[in-house]
Amino acid sequence: MQKKNKVLLDTSALIALLKKEPGHEMVSDIIANSAISAVNFGELIAVLTRANVSESDIDEITSDLIPEIIPFCENISKKAGKLSKLTQSYGLSFGDRACLATGEYYNMEIYTADKVWTKLKHKIPSKIILIK
Repeated sequence: MQKKNKVLLDTSALIALLKKEPGHEMVSDIIANSAISAVNFGELIAVLTRANVSESDIDEITSDLIPEIIPFCENISKKAGKLSKLTQSYGLSFGDRACLATGEYYNMEIYTADKVWTKLKHKIPSKIILIK
């Protein structure tokens, strides 16, 4: 199963875009053909909330930011749970595993700003692209 011509964004890639951090240009170039896991979308909302962005501004910022939000289904949740042993030594969060599992399930390239993910390149089937 593959999301046709779509790439998957990790929360860190979207944060880089919004904050204009290094790598934001790459995200800007691909965002029209991107998707995000519903779990990672929730993480983005949490980051904005903790940064004291108002709820109305959060809604405005995120309303058309990402073309597709991929539901977190039973199959992807199983994959995310099973990744815990593999990713434990790298300190990856559940959100990280949700993104990796979504990418694997839909055979999508994953864009992230999290450098530790590159250590997983030969351990998971999804192609991981570091934005910075």
